[in-house]
Order: sequence, then C-alpha cells, then structure tokens
Amino acid sequence: MITNLPKQITLKDLQKFDFGNIEANDDDLLFDSVCKTSSIIEFQNGKKNIVLGEKGTGKTALFRLLKEEKLTFDQKHGYKNIIISIEDNFQYKNIKGKVLRLIQTDIEEVDFKYQIVWELFLFYKCLEEIKKLNFELPSSLKEAIKLTENIFSKNGIDNFLKTKKTIGIKLYDTPTNILPDLYLTSEPIVTTIESKIKEHSVEKLEIDIDYYKSELNQFLIEKNLNFVVLIDRLDEFVSRNSIEIQLNMLEALISVEREYSNFSNIELKIFLRDDLFKQLSFDGIGYDKVISKKVDLNWEASKIREFIAKRLYNNFKNVFKLEHLKLSIANENLEVDTSIDSENFIKPNFYVSWYRKLIKKLKPQQYALKHPRKVNLNDNLNKEIILSIFPKHIGFINGDGKTQEIEIFDFFAQKFNLGTDNTIPRLILIFLQKLMTITRNYYMENIDELPIKQTENKCFEIIKKGFFIEAYEEFKTEIYLNFSKLNPDFEQKILLLRERIGNRYSISAKELKNLLDFKEEPELFHFCNYLLHIGLLKRTNNTTTVENMKFILPEMFRNIK
Repeated sequence: MITNLPKQITLKDLQKFDFGNIEANDDDLLFDSVCKTSSIIEFQNGKKNIVLGEKGTGKTALFRLLKEEKLTFDQKHGYKNIIISIEDNFQYKNIKGKVLRLIQTDIEEVDFKYQIVWELFLFYKCLEEIKKLNFELPSSLKEAIKLTENIFSKNGIDNFLKTKKTIGIKLYDTPTNILPDLYLTSEPIVTTIESKIKEHSVEKLEIDIDYYKSELNQFLIEKNLNFVVLIDRLDEFVSRNSIEIQLNMLEALISVEREYSNFSNIELKIFLRDDLFKQLSFDGIGYDKVISKKVDLNWEASKIREFIAKRLYNNFKNVFKLEHLKLSIANENLEVDTSIDSENFIKPNFYVSWYRKLIKKLKPQQYALKHPRKVNLNDNLNKEIILSIFPKHIGFINGDGKTQEIEIFDFFAQKFNLGTDNTIPRLILIFLQKLMTITRNYYMENIDELPIKQTENKCFEIIKKGFFIEAYEEFKTEIYLNFSKLNPDFEQKILLLRERIGNRYSISAKELKNLLDFKEEPELFHFCNYLLHIGLLKRTNNTTTVENMKFILPEMFRNIK
C-alpha cells in the first residue's frame, strides 16, 4: 500500500489527473514514464537494427526517447554514440515518378535506383552531422561535402530528385559483390528556352560512395565516435497506387542498411510497421540475414502494469506535490513454497508454520532458496499503485451481452489487443482518458460523495466497477469510428462492415466481398490489407488466394449480442 497519500481526494484533484497525450511527440509524461521492455533492452544493446511494431506499440515514442537521449544505446568499444534522427515525411507517389524519370543507370532495375536515392540521402545526412561537430576535416571529406551539397539542399530528398546533374556513382565495390561501378544521370525537365540552354552545360560529378563512406568511417574511428542513424515515419499507409513504390523503397532501404553494416562506426536503425515488413521481398539479401537484425516491440503484462503505474505515479507527484511515494509490501506476498506438490497440497499445520518462521529468521538464505519469490518486487509495487485508485475487480460485458467480473490486471492485459494479440499502450491511454472523464462527470453530478476518503487499506474507491463498463463501450465505439476515418477511401466500407457483420467475429475475404459489395479483387485485397494494417482484422490462415483468406475480429471490435 502507499502510505503517504493525502487522506482525501477532492474534485479539484480529480480534474488535474492526466495520463498523457496519445501522440508520442506531444506526450509530456513520456520522459518520466519510460518502460524498458525486454525488446527495448535488446534494441539498446545495439545488435538489432530494425524495430517492428503495430501502430500504437511505441515505435515513435522509442524514436523520440533515443533522439532526445533519454534512452541510450550501449557503447561499442568505448566509442561515443552520435544520434542522427531522420523523420522526413516521404511522399512515395511523387518519389516514384521522379526516380524513374530522372535517374538512369547502366543497370535498369528499379529497386537499384531507389538504393541510389537512399545511399546519397543517408550519406548526405551523415556529412551534415559531421559538419556540426566542428572538427578539422580531411580533404576527402571536404570534397565529399562539396559534392553532396551540389546535389542536396535543405529540401533533402525532393531536391535531389529535381536536380539537373549527371552523377557517376560507385557502389559496393567489394570482392564478394557482383555489382560494378554504376552511373546515375539526372536529366532536367525542360520547360523554358533558358532551361534548354542550361541543359547543354549540365555539371557532371563523379562520386565514389564506398570510398567516401570508408573515409568517413575511418575519421569517426580516429575521433572515437559512432554514428547511429534513426529513420522513422516510413510506413504511413498509402493509396493502392503507391503500395508497390512504398515496398520498393523499403526493400531498397533494407538493402542499404545491410551495406552500411560493412562500416563499423556507421549504423542505420529503421522503425517499421510489422505488417509492412512481412510484405517485403528479401530475395536479393536473404531472409535469414534480415530476420536476425529485427526486434519486435511486444508488451508483457507486467510491463503494461508498469506503464499504467508510472503514469499514475506522475499524477500523484504532480497533483499532491509529493517528492516520492512510500510503499509497503507484505513479504509473504512475494513468496511461495516450491516444495509443495500442487495436486496433493495439504495446508501446513500450526507447528510447521512456526517452524518455517523460525528458519526464515535464523537462516534467511536457506529459507530463500527453498521459498523463492512468487512475483518480482517491481511488479508488486506497480500493482499496489494501480490499486490505490482502481478496484481489484471490475465490471465487463462479454460477447454474449452478460456482465461479468474480471480482475483489473487481466482486463488491461487482454482487452486492448489488435490483430496480433499484442496489447497496445496507446489504446490504454485513450481508454484511461475516457474513464477519467466519466469519473469526473459522475462526481460533478454527485457532490454529496465528495471528498473521497481513504479506506483502511490506504486506497481510494474513486473509480467504481460500473464506470469501466460505460467507458469501455464508449471507447469501442470511438475507436471504431476513429479507425474508419484513418483512410477516407475506406471509411464507408468499414462503417458498413460493423453494421452488416452482426454478432459474427470470423469472416472470409469471399464473404467480405459479398457483404460489402466489392466488384474487383484488387480492391478487395487492398481493403483486407488495410484492415490488417490498422489491426481491425486478424489473419487466421496463410492461403495465397485472395477470396480464401480468413480473418477474425479482435474482441474490442466485436458487436455484443
């Protein structure tokens, strides 16, 4: 229990409670509520370069924490990490037209043209960072800076695709790579007489990218530095006409990431939606080589409790002006007798109980070996913080329309999952905001129940069981509506799905086609992919035939009987 909370809570106190913003870039509680999940710790170790996760699992939050150095990567061989954050909003449809029209190489593969764009763009970002460090640079890097500045400006990748230059690019010149020297030609779009004159005097540049990357890498080693390039905002859902471009660009980026692994002190870290990653082709790289570098952002139940508890803790500090919380835990709650056979367990008698207490006092190490902790201390503390204002059991309406009681920890661990069964912290934040609004409105209309006083267990019975039922139903309706509005092309179809599917929660693509009046198979396929992307459907089979694909609705999107 928490022993230093005030004796009562007023309506004014309740009105100050804030669980944070659902957008990571606007979340004032993010830095004080960091939850280091096992996947985040694995990523910080530095051996994983691709972060995968659903929308709302914390990719952008992790990106911001690393960008602001609230979380740090482990140092390699003592090198100081320099973070380069890239969060350009890539317009895939525009990029394709420019890349295919303006870039010409001896190798006509479209994928490789995208690789050239990434190579130049990322190398330019690295050189921009090296200039900020105010070192005396070797002549090779000064030359590289001059060349890249002739290609780029503040407009970044778009400016490169508008440039009027012929560029020779030398890439991946290694004994194990079959790619020769490559040349890129960027032709101008002629619109005026003046442009036609300039076309005949287009500047020609020769850029040996591998050489300059080696020079940069060696310079970083000499200066005891390591560049870590973070790349986010790659995976906004695009229209059907742009899907192929998006996948091509992402596949090219994965290829470039692999090439950068040849340089010890330049690392690329890519943040990507898992459903997009699964659509990528790795024929040219090898799936095994890519899969070993990825980490999935998953939230264990204990970390979801930590996520909620830390935000509550910040509210207690801010609302009640506390410097810290004092918590007490009954040690017995952390122990279990491992010698017990669960099937034949007999409750120890009076003498055995006293004998155990005596051994615990006289020989604590021997006792700890025989009776280890049942749960970890941190998780128990988080539970105590949550139970300081939440009831241990809450009301919940199941799929049959019946009210049942469920433990609050199970509720948060199970009822905010999308298509991959991974609990989504952003959804929990949305629900908590809804729950606090209902709670505040209740007490505004029932002031005779104020102030709310502490119970004997040092808890506050602020949020009643029934509030959860009302809040969850409103939350489900709001989330469904919000999800439908994420893509105007499918808004009416998604709303129609909820209306027509009734109480069913499993459906095939063929049934969807008939239910929602789809005429063309590509349109149906794109719709299904979109619902998988936002988590409104979960795939249950692996068939490649579009109409035979089968899905189920996550529980939070099901209609109640």
